Amino acid sequence: MLFRSYSVTAVGTPGVPANLIGPSGTTNTPRVARSRWDIVTRTYVQADFNQFFRAGGTHDLKIGIGTQKNVNNVLQDYPTGGYINIFWNRAFSSSVPGVPANQRGTYGYYEFHEFGTGGSTGANINNIYFQDNWRIIPRLTLNLGLRLESERVPSFQRDVKEYAFDFGWGKKIAPRIGASFDVFGTGKLKLYGSWGRYYDWVKYELARGTFGGDYWRVRYRALDTFDVFSLNSKNLPGRDLWNPAVPDSNRNRRVPGFNTIDPDIKPMASQLFNAGFEYEIAPQTVLRAGYVRNSLIRTIEDLGVLVDGNEEYFYANPGSGIASTTPPSGATKPFPTPKAVRNYNAMEMQLTKRFGSWFGSASYVYSQLRGNYSGLAASEEVRTGADAAGVFGLDQQSAGVIARPGGNANRAWDIDELLWDARGGLDPQGPLPTDRPHVFKLYGSKSFKWGDRQGTDIGAFWYGGSGTPLSTLVNTINGTQIFVNGRGDLGRTAFLTQTDLVLGHEISVSEGKRLRFEFNAQNLFNQKTSRSKWTQLNRARTSAEINLAPVDLSKGYDFRSMINATSEGSKAFSPLFGMDDWFNPGFSGRFLVKFIF
Repeated sequence: MLFRSYSVTAVGTPGVPANLIGPSGTTNTPRVARSRWDIVTRTYVQADFNQFFRAGGTHDLKIGIGTQKNVNNVLQDYPTGGYINIFWNRAFSSSVPGVPANQRGTYGYYEFHEFGTGGSTGANINNIYFQDNWRIIPRLTLNLGLRLESERVPSFQRDVKEYAFDFGWGKKIAPRIGASFDVFGTGKLKLYGSWGRYYDWVKYELARGTFGGDYWRVRYRALDTFDVFSLNSKNLPGRDLWNPAVPDSNRNRRVPGFNTIDPDIKPMASQLFNAGFEYEIAPQTVLRAGYVRNSLIRTIEDLGVLVDGNEEYFYANPGSGIASTTPPSGATKPFPTPKAVRNYNAMEMQLTKRFGSWFGSASYVYSQLRGNYSGLAASEEVRTGADAAGVFGLDQQSAGVIARPGGNANRAWDIDELLWDARGGLDPQGPLPTDRPHVFKLYGSKSFKWGDRQGTDIGAFWYGGSGTPLSTLVNTINGTQIFVNGRGDLGRTAFLTQTDLVLGHEISVSEGKRLRFEFNAQNLFNQKTSRSKWTQLNRARTSAEINLAPVDLSKGYDFRSMINATSEGSKAFSPLFGMDDWFNPGFSGRFLVKFIF
């Protein structure tokens, strides 16, 4: 039987059987897709050459060349290929040019959705690297390196276009330099520093979603029968409402974007700088201090525009090339597209001590993570399930996650309204969702011997970190959530602490054979600290969402008045706003028995 889901608003439609009358959203079968297979294979070949020689000091030179082949073979669909939505006593209308408006059958209309992901594709990433560990004098060592890569991201319809992205050797040149200096020549005080440029790979999820892997075709038909349970992929009676002149016409909601890539697009890149020192205060006691700066150079993202009421996307480096200007989706004039900004600065101090059978360390980190781009993992897009929206799904896994999985197609630049705050400020920047300015860590372990055949070890870890920033979000009719007051206007979550413990005991059974018992306790004191609050000011449903199309975003707007003006009025404000809705997992323990031989 075909999987079906139908909306039943049959009240007032003459002759509808009683068993078909129900509230909108009634379903006869839960809409659950299946993953028939989703296989990823990786083949990796690497050859390395190492040569030690003297020239102005000593050199340890390494040269390598390699390639890896990634292949993804996937088929995800509904049990019989799709699902059906039925609209009783309603006419079908579309804003797409050429599609007649207000069409219906005797009893309304229905849709057949053919939805899924399918295909197989693969491509290579090649690399060449050079690295020289150059010891100029006994106390000074330089580490010089250069890595080059070529990357091709395939499409899932290679008969149409072979590759979605093609980055040659000249586009991914990554230099690196580092130095360490033994100040006294005794190993007591060491200074170090390094700088490097790094390139990321384009994720295959983008190739699947935009370049022929995902499909979503909708067929619209007039509803002239009450026998809705007979409708299936091979039985779609009624007049074609989309394009009667074309046999089996359908609306393609996942048109492959083979021509939607900036021809001058550049790969994702970041640069990392760090410097610090290590000082031996006393025998087996070391103080380390360091500074780290990780800054994003550019990313690849999808940028959206509204065409005939539908979102269409193209892929570029935000703020560069064809993405230098953002076209309007409403009353706002075109404006310069903000570039992706993600800067991490951190200073760390760590003290470690080893004395006989025990070891201890303590560290403190002061950091800032600022910008407008939360990264590939999109930590600004969170679904805790509090609004019944569910969580984000994961490929090849049955469980979901509350934060959007990594990819190059997040919400950040999807429409112009996301790039302004309610005060008319372009590109609201501030603390990003994973920013924790103060982090403390304590670790200690101790070993005990019980004769020659038994031993016990105990270790404890304590973590304490600042809360993460909270920002007011307002839902719009485009399915977006706007930072109306910028980032971080609601303060932070509570200070987060957690204690973990591990206990182990080993018994020597015979020569070369041991039996180990281990207990690992996570969050020993069951501290269920809130790690998030509900920050959506209005409900995420059409009757409560605001419409920013008539608004000139550069002049700002009164979002509270706009929420009050929705059809729900004051009831559009979410009662969850400001409430804790996601907590640190409570106590969990694992017991392990291991035979070592």
